[in-house]
Amino acid sequence: MLKNYMEILVDEVYNEVKNQYEVCQYDNCTDDIKAIALNALPPAYFPSYVDEGERKSFLLNRQMKITALAKITEAAQIVAQRCKG
Repeated sequence: MLKNYMEILVDEVYNEVKNQYEVCQYDNCTDDIKAIALNALPPAYFPSYVDEGERKSFLLNRQMKITALAKITEAAQIVAQRCKG
């Protein structure tokens, strides 16, 4: 099964920082933030010959986490302006 590792990274980073945003905690708002962030980030798929260590290093890459955090922050601002919850 294919996995978009950028989606995993965004989930992890969002879960670390979600309480810092003044956005409703409804599932719709959370999904909107993640969707907007993911649309602004490149997908990250790995071929079958890439070992699990390389995949894990992608998720632990500090610069990738910072980039994901920046996009999540931008997305949270957008959702906060439009949130009706």
